[in-house]
Amino acid sequence: MASTSQSRAPWQLEPVTASARLWLLALAVLLPMGIVVGSLVYTANDPAPKRLIGGSEPLTILVVVGGTLVLCLAIHWAISRAMRRHQIALDGDGLAVDTTFYSRRLGWGELQVQQARVVDLDEHTELKPMIKTNGTRLPGLHSGWFRLRNRQKALVAMGSGPRVLHLPTTQGYDLLLQARQPQALLERLRELAPPATRR
Repeated sequence: MASTSQSRAPWQLEPVTASARLWLLALAVLLPMGIVVGSLVYTANDPAPKRLIGGSEPLTILVVVGGTLVLCLAIHWAISRAMRRHQIALDGDGLAVDTTFYSRRLGWGELQVQQARVVDLDEHTELKPMIKTNGTRLPGLHSGWFRLRNRQKALVAMGSGPRVLHLPTTQGYDLLLQARQPQALLERLRELAPPATRR
């Protein structure tokens, strides 16, 4: 019950959008399948000799299309499952961020809570994720490691919308977190952080 209420808390990360899931389906399944089917249609009209499985064109088409579909669905399933890992946890020890394939736990001494601020990325464009170095980027989802426009390294967990919490750390990177209510996340951080880390 506690975990359910935490997952719905206003300071919790904004859930991954439906549009991001549709883009994943399009890029991981529909696009590769379209390319494979298009290639098979193109080669079917080519009079050159073909290398067929068991000498059978229908069997070859079945194996190629079926194998590609199974592979694409497996990739889609793995990424879709990882997209459910999009949350933060706050406790007496600090902050834990889980977003798709990426996780970090930081103690209060590693978080520069006094410098944290809620920003609008349309106004503070220097903090926008620019270069994906090791992450997932879809319309409606930025997850993982990015370089911001100001060249700073950041662990990003964002859905859609411009308002985010920018939280510097002492570890050589920033956190860019999109909560349901970014101001509520900032207030929660200030509430839980030991007094020494808030100065």
